[in-house]
Amino acid sequence: MKIRTLLAGAGLLISSGLAFAQSYPNKPIHFVTGFAAGSSIENLSRMVLDDISKRTGAVFVVEQRPGALGMIGMNLVAKAPPDGYTLMPTSSATHSSAPQLTKMATADPVKDFTHLGALDRFHLMLVVNAGSGIKTVEELVAEARKKSLNYGYGSATGQVGASAFVRAAGIDKNVVGVPYKSQPLALTDLVGNQVQFVTSDLPSVDALVRGNKLTALAVTGDKRATLFPDVPTLAERGINAELIGWVGVAGPAGLSEEVRTWWQRNLTTTLNKPNIIEDFKARGVEPYILFGPALEKFVADQYQVWGRHIREAGIKPE
Repeated sequence: MKIRTLLAGAGLLISSGLAFAQSYPNKPIHFVTGFAAGSSIENLSRMVLDDISKRTGAVFVVEQRPGALGMIGMNLVAKAPPDGYTLMPTSSATHSSAPQLTKMATADPVKDFTHLGALDRFHLMLVVNAGSGIKTVEELVAEARKKSLNYGYGSATGQVGASAFVRAAGIDKNVVGVPYKSQPLALTDLVGNQVQFVTSDLPSVDALVRGNKLTALAVTGDKRATLFPDVPTLAERGINAELIGWVGVAGPAGLSEEVRTWWQRNLTTTLNKPNIIEDFKARGVEPYILFGPALEKFVADQYQVWGRHIREAGIKPE
Protein backbone atom coordinates (compact mmCIF):
# COMPACT_ATOMS: atom_id res chain seq x y z
CA MET A 1 0.00 0.00 0.00
CA LYS A 2 1.33 3.43 -0.95
CA ILE A 3 0.25 6.58 0.88
CA ARG A 4 0.78 10.15 -0.28
CA THR A 5 -0.44 13.34 1.34
CA LEU A 6 -1.78 16.41 -0.44
CA LEU A 7 -1.42 19.51 1.71
CA ALA A 8 -1.77 23.05 0.50
CA GLY A 9 0.67 24.19 3.19
CA ALA A 10 0.69 23.99 6.95
CA GLY A 11 0.07 27.72 7.19
CA LEU A 12 -3.11 27.37 5.17
CA LEU A 13 -4.40 24.63 7.43
CA ILE A 14 -3.94 26.84 10.49
CA SER A 15 -4.96 30.18 9.03
CA SER A 16 -8.11 28.85 7.40
CA GLY A 17 -9.49 28.11 10.86
CA LEU A 18 -10.93 24.79 9.70
CA ALA A 19 -10.84 23.30 13.17
CA PHE A 20 -12.90 26.18 14.54
CA ALA A 21 -15.06 27.49 11.70
CA GLN A 22 -16.59 24.19 10.68
CA SER A 23 -16.81 20.62 11.91
CA TYR A 24 -15.96 19.12 8.50
CA PRO A 25 -13.24 18.62 7.54
CA ASN A 26 -11.15 19.01 10.67
CA LYS A 27 -8.68 16.18 10.03
CA PRO A 28 -7.10 14.51 6.97
CA ILE A 29 -9.45 12.90 4.45
CA HIS A 30 -8.27 9.49 3.24
CA PHE A 31 -8.84 9.03 -0.49
CA VAL A 32 -8.56 5.35 -1.40
CA THR A 33 -7.86 4.45 -5.03
CA GLY A 34 -8.35 0.90 -6.22
CA PHE A 35 -5.56 1.07 -8.78
CA ALA A 36 -1.80 1.39 -8.90
CA ALA A 37 -0.16 4.80 -8.87
CA GLY A 38 -0.18 6.56 -12.23
CA SER A 39 -3.60 5.38 -13.43
CA SER A 40 -5.65 7.96 -15.32
CA ILE A 41 -8.36 7.83 -12.66
CA GLU A 42 -5.86 8.65 -9.92
CA ASN A 43 -4.23 11.42 -11.95
CA LEU A 44 -7.55 13.15 -12.68
CA SER A 45 -8.70 12.78 -9.09
CA ARG A 46 -5.42 14.18 -7.83
CA MET A 47 -5.84 17.25 -10.05
CA VAL A 48 -9.22 17.96 -8.42
CA LEU A 49 -7.98 17.25 -4.90
CA ASP A 50 -4.97 19.53 -5.41
CA ASP A 51 -7.23 22.41 -6.38
CA ILE A 52 -9.59 21.87 -3.44
CA SER A 53 -6.66 21.55 -1.04
CA LYS A 54 -5.05 24.78 -2.21
CA ARG A 55 -8.32 26.68 -1.94
CA THR A 56 -9.62 25.29 1.37
CA GLY A 57 -6.55 24.01 3.22
CA ALA A 58 -8.09 20.54 3.44
CA VAL A 59 -5.60 17.68 3.74
CA PHE A 60 -6.01 14.59 1.53
CA VAL A 61 -4.09 11.36 2.12
CA VAL A 62 -4.13 9.31 -1.10
CA GLU A 63 -3.83 5.55 -0.57
CA GLN A 64 -3.36 2.97 -3.32
CA ARG A 65 -5.20 -0.30 -2.63
CA PRO A 66 -4.95 -2.05 -6.01
CA GLY A 67 -6.22 -5.50 -6.83
CA ALA A 68 -9.34 -7.43 -7.87
CA LEU A 69 -10.21 -4.86 -10.55
CA GLY A 70 -10.40 -2.13 -7.91
CA MET A 71 -12.67 -4.10 -5.58
CA ILE A 72 -10.19 -4.23 -2.69
CA GLY A 73 -10.32 -0.47 -2.34
CA MET A 74 -14.05 -0.32 -3.02
CA ASN A 75 -14.89 -2.90 -0.35
CA LEU A 76 -12.70 -1.07 2.17
CA VAL A 77 -14.46 2.27 1.62
CA ALA A 78 -17.93 0.73 1.76
CA LYS A 79 -17.17 -0.63 5.25
CA ALA A 80 -15.57 2.58 6.57
CA PRO A 81 -17.32 4.77 9.18
CA PRO A 82 -19.74 7.17 7.43
CA ASP A 83 -17.98 10.30 8.68
CA GLY A 84 -16.61 11.66 5.39
CA TYR A 85 -12.98 10.89 6.14
CA THR A 86 -12.65 7.76 4.00
CA LEU A 87 -13.63 8.37 0.37
CA MET A 88 -12.72 7.07 -3.08
CA PRO A 89 -12.77 7.94 -6.77
CA THR A 90 -15.68 6.05 -8.27
CA SER A 91 -15.70 5.17 -11.93
CA SER A 92 -17.11 3.04 -14.72
CA ALA A 93 -14.39 0.56 -13.71
CA THR A 94 -15.23 0.25 -10.00
CA HIS A 95 -18.97 0.98 -9.99
CA SER A 96 -20.26 -0.01 -13.43
CA SER A 97 -18.31 -3.05 -14.55
CA ALA A 98 -15.94 -4.64 -12.01
CA PRO A 99 -18.65 -5.67 -9.48
CA GLN A 100 -20.14 -7.79 -12.28
CA LEU A 101 -16.80 -9.29 -13.30
CA THR A 102 -15.31 -10.53 -10.05
CA LYS A 103 -16.60 -12.47 -7.07
CA MET A 104 -14.33 -10.29 -4.90
CA ALA A 105 -16.96 -7.53 -4.89
CA THR A 106 -18.83 -7.58 -1.58
CA ALA A 107 -20.31 -4.06 -1.74
CA ASP A 108 -23.31 -2.89 -3.74
CA PRO A 109 -22.07 -0.05 -6.00
CA VAL A 110 -25.30 1.92 -5.55
CA LYS A 111 -26.81 1.11 -2.15
CA ASP A 112 -23.57 0.88 -0.13
CA PHE A 113 -22.25 4.32 -1.16
CA THR A 114 -23.04 7.99 -0.84
CA HIS A 115 -22.24 9.36 -4.29
CA LEU A 116 -20.97 12.88 -3.65
CA GLY A 117 -20.37 14.13 -7.19
CA ALA A 118 -19.36 13.26 -10.72
CA LEU A 119 -16.05 14.60 -12.07
CA ASP A 120 -15.84 13.72 -15.74
CA ARG A 121 -16.85 11.54 -18.66
CA PHE A 122 -14.50 10.12 -21.27
CA HIS A 123 -14.33 7.97 -24.38
CA LEU A 124 -12.87 4.49 -24.66
CA MET A 125 -10.58 4.14 -27.66
CA LEU A 126 -9.80 1.06 -29.74
CA VAL A 127 -6.08 1.10 -30.57
CA VAL A 128 -3.54 -1.08 -32.39
CA ASN A 129 0.22 -0.97 -32.78
CA ALA A 130 1.14 1.77 -35.24
CA GLY A 131 3.45 -0.65 -37.05
CA SER A 132 0.74 -3.24 -37.64
CA GLY A 133 -0.42 -1.67 -40.89
CA ILE A 134 -4.03 -1.70 -39.65
CA LYS A 135 -5.67 1.68 -40.19
CA THR A 136 -9.40 1.01 -39.81
CA VAL A 137 -11.84 -1.04 -37.76
CA GLU A 138 -12.75 -2.98 -40.90
CA GLU A 139 -9.12 -4.00 -41.39
CA LEU A 140 -8.84 -5.21 -37.79
CA VAL A 141 -12.03 -7.26 -38.15
CA ALA A 142 -10.77 -8.75 -41.43
CA GLU A 143 -7.48 -9.67 -39.74
CA ALA A 144 -9.33 -11.39 -36.90
CA ARG A 145 -11.31 -13.46 -39.39
CA LYS A 146 -8.09 -14.71 -40.98
CA LYS A 147 -6.22 -15.66 -37.81
CA SER A 148 -6.48 -15.67 -34.02
CA LEU A 149 -5.78 -12.37 -32.26
CA ASN A 150 -5.24 -11.36 -28.65
CA TYR A 151 -6.35 -8.18 -26.92
CA GLY A 152 -4.92 -6.93 -23.64
CA TYR A 153 -6.78 -5.44 -20.70
CA GLY A 154 -5.74 -4.24 -17.27
CA SER A 155 -9.02 -2.87 -15.97
CA ALA A 156 -12.68 -3.80 -15.93
CA THR A 157 -13.39 -0.93 -18.32
CA GLY A 158 -10.79 -2.22 -20.76
CA GLN A 159 -12.07 -5.78 -20.57
CA VAL A 160 -15.72 -4.92 -21.14
CA GLY A 161 -14.96 -2.36 -23.86
CA ALA A 162 -12.91 -4.86 -25.84
CA SER A 163 -15.36 -7.72 -25.26
CA ALA A 164 -18.30 -5.58 -26.39
CA PHE A 165 -16.45 -4.68 -29.59
CA VAL A 166 -15.42 -8.29 -30.26
CA ARG A 167 -18.96 -9.59 -29.80
CA ALA A 168 -20.61 -6.81 -31.82
CA ALA A 169 -18.09 -7.27 -34.65
CA GLY A 170 -18.75 -11.02 -34.76
CA ILE A 171 -15.13 -12.06 -34.16
CA ASP A 172 -15.51 -13.53 -30.67
CA LYS A 173 -14.51 -17.04 -31.78
CA ASN A 174 -11.14 -15.85 -33.07
CA VAL A 175 -10.12 -13.40 -30.34
CA VAL A 176 -8.82 -14.07 -26.80
CA GLY A 177 -8.38 -11.56 -23.98
CA VAL A 178 -5.11 -11.41 -22.03
CA PRO A 179 -5.37 -9.99 -18.48
CA TYR A 180 -2.81 -7.56 -17.03
CA LYS A 181 -2.46 -5.97 -13.61
CA SER A 182 -3.02 -2.49 -15.06
CA GLN A 183 -3.91 -0.75 -18.31
CA PRO A 184 -0.40 0.77 -18.68
CA LEU A 185 1.06 -2.76 -18.68
CA ALA A 186 -1.40 -3.89 -21.36
CA LEU A 187 -0.53 -0.85 -23.47
CA THR A 188 3.19 -1.50 -23.03
CA ASP A 189 2.73 -4.98 -24.46
CA LEU A 190 0.64 -3.59 -27.30
CA VAL A 191 3.50 -1.25 -28.21
CA GLY A 192 5.78 -4.30 -27.98
CA ASN A 193 3.53 -6.37 -30.29
CA GLN A 194 2.69 -8.92 -27.59
CA VAL A 195 -1.05 -8.35 -28.11
CA GLN A 196 -2.85 -7.07 -31.21
CA PHE A 197 -5.28 -4.48 -29.80
CA VAL A 198 -6.51 -2.79 -26.65
CA THR A 199 -9.63 -0.82 -25.76
CA SER A 200 -8.65 1.77 -23.18
CA ASP A 201 -9.72 5.04 -21.64
CA LEU A 202 -8.62 7.90 -23.85
CA PRO A 203 -6.40 9.59 -21.22
CA SER A 204 -4.24 6.45 -21.03
CA VAL A 205 -3.64 6.24 -24.80
CA ASP A 206 -3.57 9.92 -25.75
CA ALA A 207 0.23 10.36 -25.62
CA LEU A 208 0.89 7.00 -27.31
CA VAL A 209 -1.41 7.86 -30.22
CA ARG A 210 0.05 11.36 -30.59
CA GLY A 211 3.54 9.89 -30.38
CA ASN A 212 2.76 7.52 -33.27
CA LYS A 213 3.24 4.44 -31.12
CA LEU A 214 -0.40 3.42 -31.49
CA THR A 215 -3.07 3.95 -34.15
CA ALA A 216 -6.57 4.94 -33.03
CA LEU A 217 -9.28 3.06 -34.92
CA ALA A 218 -12.48 4.17 -33.16
CA VAL A 219 -14.07 5.42 -29.94
CA THR A 220 -16.97 3.80 -28.11
CA GLY A 221 -18.98 6.91 -27.24
CA ASP A 222 -22.05 8.37 -28.90
CA LYS A 223 -19.98 11.10 -30.56
CA ARG A 224 -16.41 11.63 -31.71
CA ALA A 225 -13.77 12.69 -29.20
CA THR A 226 -12.99 16.41 -29.25
CA LEU A 227 -9.24 15.72 -29.17
CA PHE A 228 -9.46 13.25 -32.06
CA PRO A 229 -12.18 14.53 -34.41
CA ASP A 230 -10.91 12.35 -37.27
CA VAL A 231 -11.39 9.11 -35.32
CA PRO A 232 -14.87 7.64 -35.96
CA THR A 233 -17.19 6.08 -33.43
CA LEU A 234 -17.78 2.34 -33.59
CA ALA A 235 -21.41 3.11 -34.43
CA GLU A 236 -20.26 4.95 -37.55
CA ARG A 237 -18.62 1.70 -38.59
CA GLY A 238 -21.83 -0.26 -38.02
CA ILE A 239 -20.74 -1.78 -34.69
CA ASN A 240 -23.08 -1.35 -31.73
CA ALA A 241 -20.80 -1.25 -28.70
CA GLU A 242 -21.53 2.15 -27.22
CA LEU A 243 -20.00 2.73 -23.79
CA ILE A 244 -18.85 5.81 -21.89
CA GLY A 245 -16.37 6.03 -19.06
CA TRP A 246 -16.89 8.22 -16.03
CA VAL A 247 -15.24 9.22 -12.75
CA GLY A 248 -16.77 10.56 -9.54
CA VAL A 249 -16.29 10.77 -5.76
CA ALA A 250 -18.09 8.69 -3.13
CA GLY A 251 -17.96 7.50 0.44
CA PRO A 252 -19.83 4.95 2.53
CA ALA A 253 -23.62 5.06 2.63
CA GLY A 254 -25.07 7.40 5.24
CA LEU A 255 -22.80 10.45 4.89
CA SER A 256 -24.23 13.56 6.51
CA GLU A 257 -25.77 16.50 4.68
CA GLU A 258 -22.83 18.63 5.85
CA VAL A 259 -20.36 16.35 4.06
CA ARG A 260 -22.52 16.23 0.93
CA THR A 261 -22.85 20.02 0.85
CA TRP A 262 -19.12 20.59 1.37
CA TRP A 263 -18.21 18.34 -1.55
CA GLN A 264 -20.92 19.68 -3.83
CA ARG A 265 -19.80 23.25 -3.22
CA ASN A 266 -16.10 22.55 -3.73
CA LEU A 267 -16.49 20.24 -6.72
CA THR A 268 -18.72 22.80 -8.43
CA THR A 269 -16.11 25.53 -7.89
CA THR A 270 -13.20 23.38 -9.08
CA LEU A 271 -14.89 21.87 -12.13
CA ASN A 272 -15.98 25.30 -13.38
CA LYS A 273 -12.48 26.80 -13.26
CA PRO A 274 -11.15 27.51 -16.79
CA ASN A 275 -7.72 26.01 -16.06
CA ILE A 276 -9.27 22.77 -14.77
CA ILE A 277 -11.57 22.55 -17.79
CA GLU A 278 -8.61 23.01 -20.13
CA ASP A 279 -6.50 20.47 -18.22
CA PHE A 280 -9.33 17.96 -18.43
CA LYS A 281 -9.79 18.51 -22.15
CA ALA A 282 -6.03 18.17 -22.72
CA ARG A 283 -6.28 14.72 -21.13
CA GLY A 284 -9.19 13.70 -23.32
CA VAL A 285 -11.99 14.05 -20.77
CA GLU A 286 -14.76 16.56 -20.17
CA PRO A 287 -15.99 17.81 -16.78
CA TYR A 288 -19.32 16.25 -15.85
CA ILE A 289 -21.00 18.07 -12.97
CA LEU A 290 -23.76 15.99 -11.39
CA PHE A 291 -25.01 15.58 -7.82
CA GLY A 292 -27.79 14.15 -5.69
CA PRO A 293 -30.60 11.97 -7.06
CA ALA A 294 -29.54 12.66 -10.68
CA LEU A 295 -26.08 11.25 -9.95
CA GLU A 296 -27.50 8.25 -8.10
CA LYS A 297 -29.72 7.50 -11.10
CA PHE A 298 -26.74 7.89 -13.47
CA VAL A 299 -24.65 5.41 -11.43
CA ALA A 300 -27.52 2.91 -11.32
CA ASP A 301 -28.21 3.28 -15.05
CA GLN A 302 -24.54 2.84 -15.98
CA TYR A 303 -24.38 -0.32 -13.85
CA GLN A 304 -27.21 -1.72 -15.97
CA VAL A 305 -25.67 -0.61 -19.30
CA TRP A 306 -22.28 -2.14 -18.55
CA GLY A 307 -23.96 -5.24 -17.12
CA ARG A 308 -25.87 -5.76 -20.35
CA HIS A 309 -22.66 -5.68 -22.37
CA ILE A 310 -21.01 -8.07 -19.90
CA ARG A 311 -23.87 -10.56 -20.18
CA GLU A 312 -24.06 -10.28 -23.96
CA ALA A 313 -20.33 -10.94 -24.18
CA GLY A 314 -20.78 -14.05 -22.04
CA ILE A 315 -18.28 -12.91 -19.39
CA LYS A 316 -18.64 -14.79 -16.11
CA PRO A 317 -17.52 -13.41 -12.70
CA GLU A 318 -14.21 -14.88 -11.60
